[in-house]
Amino acid sequence: MRITSVLNQKGGVGKTGLAAGIGGALADRGRRVLLVDLDPQGHLTTEALGLSEASPDGPTLPDALTGVYRGPAKELIARHSSSQAGGVLDVLPHALAMFVAGRELDKLPAREWRLARLLEELADDYDACVLDCPPALDILTDNALAAAHGVVIPVQPERTSMRALGLLLDQIEALEAALRRPRLHLHGLVPSVYRRPLGKLASSVMGEFGQLDHLPLLAHLPLSVTVTEAWDAGRTVTDYAPDSEHAQAYRTVADAIEGTPA
Repeated sequence: MRITSVLNQKGGVGKTGLAAGIGGALADRGRRVLLVDLDPQGHLTTEALGLSEASPDGPTLPDALTGVYRGPAKELIARHSSSQAGGVLDVLPHALAMFVAGRELDKLPAREWRLARLLEELADDYDACVLDCPPALDILTDNALAAAHGVVIPVQPERTSMRALGLLLDQIEALEAALRRPRLHLHGLVPSVYRRPLGKLASSVMGEFGQLDHLPLLAHLPLSVTVTEAWDAGRTVTDYAPDSEHAQAYRTVADAIEGTPA
């Protein structure tokens, strides 16, 4: 199972839409895909995919991360959809307890490896796993980085995004060193959630993104009513509007992910 974190500690850059889009693109080509909603806000579960939050009466993702639940990981999973190509899109859905899960994780041994160990149990059931990360450099993000093979970074063509990108890359390098784990594959950047035509400043920042040799620009995801409509229908963009510009962008990112070793 190839695990990819969609990550940027800066909020509002399109992490959730990109995670859902990648998952949909992979499922449409016949892959068994697991999406993990690590963001305490839960937009992947309820907004992008139209699913219900996990019931507090049953086992949840935060329960499993903190050790409250020690049963089979498959009991945590909700099915979103199946594709004509034979793929599936499953979800580890949001639960309200995610808001306090970080504080609980900070008290536990091997706290950065909790998610990795949970996903190990599911490794034979899926071809790909995509993690929608919180907008923070916190313990949940550390868990995503510890578990992942690679990272996709959505960005906005704004000056603040350049500084945020630098902080994120420093965090990744520090965590790799602290955990003595293999280097993560930095798949690249995906400029997202911006208006067209680009203004002078946005064009300048976009040019700076394009000059980062170690971080290729994988695809572009400007603001689009197609994404809003797909979310309102609880469907992925590749399913809702397969011929759209955004659907093709998600397929391009999926190509980049599948073209690197797990």
